[in-house]
Amino acid sequence: MSSQPTIHNFSHDAMRTRFWLRIADEDAGYAKSASEGLFHFLDDLDFQVEAGHDSGPITSINGMPEGALVTASDHVRALWDFSQNLREETGKAFDVSAGKLFKYWEARGDTVPNPDDAEWTRLWADYQEGSFVLDGAQFTCVKAGAAIDFGAITRGYALDRMAELLENNWGIHRALLMAGGSAVLALDPPGDANGWRVGVGDRSEIKLCRFALASKSNAKRPAHLLDLRQGTPVTLPAPVRAICTSAMEAEGVAMAAAVLSPAEVGELVNRGCSRGAWLPDGSRHGSVAYFEVTDRPAPEAAT
Repeated sequence: MSSQPTIHNFSHDAMRTRFWLRIADEDAGYAKSASEGLFHFLDDLDFQVEAGHDSGPITSINGMPEGALVTASDHVRALWDFSQNLREETGKAFDVSAGKLFKYWEARGDTVPNPDDAEWTRLWADYQEGSFVLDGAQFTCVKAGAAIDFGAITRGYALDRMAELLENNWGIHRALLMAGGSAVLALDPPGDANGWRVGVGDRSEIKLCRFALASKSNAKRPAHLLDLRQGTPVTLPAPVRAICTSAMEAEGVAMAAAVLSPAEVGELVNRGCSRGAWLPDGSRHGSVAYFEVTDRPAPEAAT
């Protein structure tokens, strides 16, 4: 009889990426039922928090005239509250209300600012003026011009909520949840292992237990990252990675670390509990410095 733990693998497409769920040491039928429940939840969450849905809640919020009110769901409120706290921590280097600026640079597809671009000048002025306020469950558009886009943290938020459901509703505690190649949340590891093996780049790996790892890179999308303090795109020579106990926090810290200076990154991760960042130059700050990085086994040797 094999001593290897049984691991069941499931996947589902949502939020413009593929989610993966690995459940260890459970009955196959029960694990499958749990995955189906989580993926149904994920589809509903996708509609509620992604800005790409024409009739979704985020579109309704962004379409409000000045002074109008829109009732926000618990998910939207949680994303907003986290975002506002990180916005203050980073001196506005991270800001989810810059949705129009993200779309502008994505449409341009390059990283070369044009100071004579009238459209950019208008969008930048609108962003500086625009503001939303959340009071209880009500979003108010105080000043038009801004647009909310939670895209930098929605996958991490989804992993956090899925993990809660997996443990609280299904009683499953040995699992690994992944969103594409950019965010991973590890619960308890399989069998007697001391962590889930998670790849870091092509040649290295770390072991995670009750931690999340997120990475941000613009290798495929050159204008994907913006320094919102200056309104300029950022080019990374290699991915930025963050480790936190929450997947949403890991995504937020990674996004902020992509545009902050190394000194500012150090200050940011030291403000929170169990935060860490791994910068393109190889330097590691905060809790990530305590994780052992090992060589990744060759495919034929991996278990």
